[in-house]
Amino acid sequence: MPYYTQPDRIPMLLEALNQQTVEQLKLLAGLLPTGTIPTRKAELVSYVQQRLQGESLKRLWEQCDRLQQAVISEVVHSSDDRYQKDRFVSKYGNEPTWGTGDRYSYNYKPSILKLFFYSFTMPQDLKAQIKTFVPLPEPTRIQSLESLPAALPRTEKEYDYKTRTRKSHPLKLPLHIRETEQVARRDLQTVLRLVDLGKVTISDKTFYPTGATLSAIAEVLEEGDYYSDWTEIQSPGGWQYDYQIGYIKPFAWVMLLQAGKLMELSGKRLGLTKAGQKALNEPSEKTLQTLWKNWLKNTLLDELRRVESVKGQTGKGKRSLSAVSGRRSKIVDALRDCPVGRWVELMDFFRYMIAAGYEFEVSRNPQSLSLEGYGSLYDTSFLLLEARYILCFLFEYVSTLGLIDVAYIHPDDGVFNFQADVELDYYYSNCLSRYDGLTYVRLTPLGAYFLELSDRYTPARVTQKQVLRILPNLEVVAVQQLTRADCLMLDSFLQSVSDAVWQLEQGKLLDAIAQGRSVDELRNFLTANSSEVLPQPVMQFLADLQTRTTSLQDLGSARLIRCADAALATLIANDSRTKACCFLADQPKVIAARQPCYLVVPLESEIKFRNALKKLGYSLPGLS
Repeated sequence: MPYYTQPDRIPMLLEALNQQTVEQLKLLAGLLPTGTIPTRKAELVSYVQQRLQGESLKRLWEQCDRLQQAVISEVVHSSDDRYQKDRFVSKYGNEPTWGTGDRYSYNYKPSILKLFFYSFTMPQDLKAQIKTFVPLPEPTRIQSLESLPAALPRTEKEYDYKTRTRKSHPLKLPLHIRETEQVARRDLQTVLRLVDLGKVTISDKTFYPTGATLSAIAEVLEEGDYYSDWTEIQSPGGWQYDYQIGYIKPFAWVMLLQAGKLMELSGKRLGLTKAGQKALNEPSEKTLQTLWKNWLKNTLLDELRRVESVKGQTGKGKRSLSAVSGRRSKIVDALRDCPVGRWVELMDFFRYMIAAGYEFEVSRNPQSLSLEGYGSLYDTSFLLLEARYILCFLFEYVSTLGLIDVAYIHPDDGVFNFQADVELDYYYSNCLSRYDGLTYVRLTPLGAYFLELSDRYTPARVTQKQVLRILPNLEVVAVQQLTRADCLMLDSFLQSVSDAVWQLEQGKLLDAIAQGRSVDELRNFLTANSSEVLPQPVMQFLADLQTRTTSLQDLGSARLIRCADAALATLIANDSRTKACCFLADQPKVIAARQPCYLVVPLESEIKFRNALKKLGYSLPGLS
């Protein structure tokens, strides 16, 4: 019976046997210990049923080979009564033997496994019997490596038209490794400061970063983007790469900060929210954790949209797409099972997800989507849509936040082009996205903490070096190479004099503080990066600036009410009905009969003031 008619459950073995034809029952009876096989259906059903009981049932199980026993064990100790081919093959590497020959022809011979499964589903009463003696299946494991080779061996196959034969050429593809944990902590600060300087813009329709913004962020990231320097390189096979990879980390940072509500849109330009300003002075790992939690539940972006070769995502195909939160949760569950500090190959990760039951559907109706150049997706495998979605989620967001280290090659050389055991159509095995080059991932200590595999996280201690020298003439000089984040920090507070010199200038500092920065933030930064006591003129300058920026306080908007004389103003300001809603703007030394005086009414108290004023016997014309 085909897989698509596989029943979810069969309550009784007798029911399953009655559904078989006489010829099928005879084949099953032939698998049983020697005896006279009946010819009538009712007798055949009884004959098979009686021999699938007690000790004879156990002896039949013992006659099964390793894979056959494994599939029985998997189903018996599962809440599902069905044989699930994809999960089983992903875990054990092969299908069990169900029979020999064409199962729809006269020469088909079922294996002993057919006595346990009917339409690939095990009857529940039979399952209850078997459970008493069948051991638990072996646990589902994910393979991992301690270290990685410098290059990956691959075999390129090409057709020789002269000899009309297919030739193979061995290749070695350089493997590029990025450790992300510490870089993510520093890149976060860099991008936040870039936003604070007003250099990040997005589309007001898609909320995607503009091309200029992506370039600007790529330039200031500590190690650049993953493929920043890959524009002109050639393949080890000698051909020129033609796939336009585009940006990964710069795009991710803009989307992550939006989802984390650390920046907000004003026109087309982004600025830091109060939470974003606060994040500038908080431990980076705390902010990264906030971004991670917010990304898992956000609907700002479906990562599949970043796989541009899959078309129809914004048309009718959008209605069939599954919820992104459900997809992400499955990937996160699989990541939790990965060993910390060991490399996991992506193909093994995919197999593990299926074998452990973490598979998911990107689309409930793949036919509504299409592949660029090849039409609708009538028959898709996990490796076409779901795997591409996983690659984007891991490469663009999980690694950017520092949860996993990554090892990758060019997308044109990705595992989908070289894995002989991947059952994909030839056309679908080409590079479909910029993420196809991701080959290995490694869970970091930060990732283990975010995934709740450890209850604490201790950042690696960074040796403090003197990178700045603060001079008495209010100049700040870089004595070592500064990080991009440090340069942006100095640019936001100080007046640039040259590439390595900045000047403490009152006007520039007042502008920075008016935008939400603080004197303490600058003082702490200078002290931490100079490793020495600040000169007295600098301390005095900062102290004076602190006084100038804290002596005034904005208490909000208010109405200024002019009273005819000071006596009236004093009466209203002190009356029990109105004094809670207003106060005197000034207190003249001498109260003259006709001297005007002023009352201040906060806008939030305006209505109460008007009502109280009426009770006092006065009215204020024009008061709204």
